Amino acid sequence: MTTDSLQPDQLRLFSGGRVHSFAEAAAGSRPENHPAGASGGDSVLTAGGKVVAVGERDALRDMAGTRLGDEVDLGGRVVLPGFTDAHLHAVSTANTIAEVDLRQVRSLRAAVDTVAAHARTLPPGQWVTGGRWDSNTWDMGGSGSYQPDRRLLDEALPDTPVALWSIDYHTLWLNGAALEAVGIDDSTPNPVGGEIVRDSAGRATGILREDAATIAERRMPALSLEQRRQNMLTAQSRWLAEGLTGLHDIDGAASQEAWDALRAEGQQHMRVVKYLRLEELDWARAVGWRTGDQLGRTGERVRAAGEPEADGWFVRGGLKLFSDGALGSQTSHMTDPFPAHPGEDHLPNYGLPIASEDVLVEQMETAFAAGIGVAVHAIGDRANHHVLTAFERARAAAQEAQERHGRSLRHRVEHAQFIRPEEIAKYAELGIVASMQPRHCISDLHLLEALKPDPRLCAYAWKDLLAAGVPLAFGSDGPVEPTNPFAAMYAAMTRADISGDPATTFQSERRIPAWDAIAAHTSGAAYAAGLEGTTGALAPGQNADFIVVDQDPLVADGGSGVTGEYASEAALFEHALAVRDTQVHMSVVAGEVAFAHV
Repeated sequence: MTTDSLQPDQLRLFSGGRVHSFAEAAAGSRPENHPAGASGGDSVLTAGGKVVAVGERDALRDMAGTRLGDEVDLGGRVVLPGFTDAHLHAVSTANTIAEVDLRQVRSLRAAVDTVAAHARTLPPGQWVTGGRWDSNTWDMGGSGSYQPDRRLLDEALPDTPVALWSIDYHTLWLNGAALEAVGIDDSTPNPVGGEIVRDSAGRATGILREDAATIAERRMPALSLEQRRQNMLTAQSRWLAEGLTGLHDIDGAASQEAWDALRAEGQQHMRVVKYLRLEELDWARAVGWRTGDQLGRTGERVRAAGEPEADGWFVRGGLKLFSDGALGSQTSHMTDPFPAHPGEDHLPNYGLPIASEDVLVEQMETAFAAGIGVAVHAIGDRANHHVLTAFERARAAAQEAQERHGRSLRHRVEHAQFIRPEEIAKYAELGIVASMQPRHCISDLHLLEALKPDPRLCAYAWKDLLAAGVPLAFGSDGPVEPTNPFAAMYAAMTRADISGDPATTFQSERRIPAWDAIAAHTSGAAYAAGLEGTTGALAPGQNADFIVVDQDPLVADGGSGVTGEYASEAALFEHALAVRDTQVHMSVVAGEVAFAHV
């Protein structure tokens, strides 16, 4: 995939493009003197995996002199800092390549037929996995429920275990064979932070929510390391082709093992910040895991955060914690209850608090004491309130840990979808990074219509958070959403259905311009990982990670991708659709061409 014939003292020039360095974004500002925000001339000079200079071709050729090893022609295309997906479940996304996909089905019967057809392609007895179903969009066939049960799966596949994740990965749909295999029956009690859904007769329906689903997943057969390595290698190629040069991996140990296997073979070609799961915390403390420590490209030794030799190929991140569930599964912890469904006679559903405030504080302080930062999943407004209060209560422990370990432990909230207006300022006061996924907003349009969250809440409030000075990092939450960052930019710019229909816009006053969406994918993601000054912008001494694309996302007819001001709604959507359809022609990581469009 990569080629690099340069001698150690030689330089490489990427020339003949239009460079947006985004150095202003890294410094917390935006360009003022150029309508398109161009700040880097037409060329980038690199050496040893770093940017030497950004400027005009002739001046950079003179600077390189006899040390110029080769020159890459950019063909007049646009150069941007490499994008980082700040929230990606890497091995889960990679493994979906070989799993059943239910995203396009629109009825319960079609879903079961699709699963049965996929099962016929597998060896007898092999588990059927995958899913990504969204029954909120289904014809349920008069079942009276908003989620499926095991009945039709049992009829179609009585002996083959089937386990299918919902699109938000917070609910697992199993048939009877799978329930038996993971040791769950009608009498199994609900775990703390989870639910085994039962019918009116007390029979397990096959729907497992939150920690009940997690327990079942741990009892399911795992893919071999070689399968995961191959899947990750394929997925990495796709991510590079989409313009991602780095990612923050939120998956567990199975994902780290796959990355370790790639590095051992010299096959890791993008930068990874790896986050921990709660069940890995004791192991991490035992091995001396510290947020910000790094492994080299071949993983030969751990480098402490800040060491000059640290190259940022595999960075140890923080601990992922959970406060609540998800909107689509109706387990996000809300102040107001979800609407009741016909035939349901249970108590009002306010979502599912996975960890209490006291438990969150205890988990945070344990992590901080070990030099490990935290990233807390919070979607509902009640969950965000509890997480903010927990961070406030743990503030002294965080400060003491930062001083003792000599590093910044960035506080992160993952998703932050519904926030009380008065608590936006609390994010800024506590220095919390809002790690958000723009595609969630437009994928949730049907849910927002059906579930009708309190309109007074700040929903998917990227603009509100930025205006308050809150650090913002964008990602995909893949495999929940597609990983293409340009489609995420479209979502941030329009807050409308991916098809481009302006009539579907949700709260247009919270749109942000392309400039801010790019910054959240670059310098914002770098800051979230404590890597500002190392990556996220094209500036001397920073990693030479950048992408070359076919059109300029900051230039628009009848408007500006920097300010987000347009002559008309039509002009905005014309530009946003062009951004959505951007093609990546080259991805460069550490000064090496990791992807090139043929």
